[in-house]
Amino acid sequence: MTVPMMPDLRFDVLRNNSRIGHHVIKFREENEELIASIAVEISVGFGPITLYRYTHKVREKWRDGAFLSLESVTNDNGKHYRVSAARTEDNVIVKSSAARQTMLRPEAVPLTHWNKLCVERPLFNPQDGAIMTPGVKLHGEETVILGDGRKVRAIRYSLMLQPALDDWYDSAGHWTALRTKGWDGSVIAYRRAA
Repeated sequence: MTVPMMPDLRFDVLRNNSRIGHHVIKFREENEELIASIAVEISVGFGPITLYRYTHKVREKWRDGAFLSLESVTNDNGKHYRVSAARTEDNVIVKSSAARQTMLRPEAVPLTHWNKLCVERPLFNPQDGAIMTPGVKLHGEETVILGDGRKVRAIRYSLMLQPALDDWYDSAGHWTALRTKGWDGSVIAYRRAA
């Protein structure tokens, strides 16, 4: 499967329907490679006091539909992570500041959501480098409301993780929405800007 040139994607991150941050993915072509640059910023507070802060920056490279490499830096409320991953002829090698080096099958991809291959391939976590083996459940087409109020049809997939996570992809294969639960039971949702 070829990864098409994608439009840039911007999501508002919501916690119980209140905006707490954003998730932006910018795409460009460079030397016949697709580069995806991801920036996530989340902040949860009570009045002027910040209770939780999360930043996550990722740079992915793809060529001819195949994952090539990833570099990420994450600050999860004071816990810092660095991950690098590279595809060789035989494996995807993942190095992480949180775990020892691991080798995955060459078709493995990072769970960065924008690429629908996330529901079809072996996965690793781009934040800490951990191997992920979720079951995937297809729910079919549903209506998703975008940031400007427009409604689009998108197919929902559940990734059976702890907690479970739902991703929606529109008819062009573009990531359209996300929903999961926070550690405190709150509903975390991504609403895509139009």
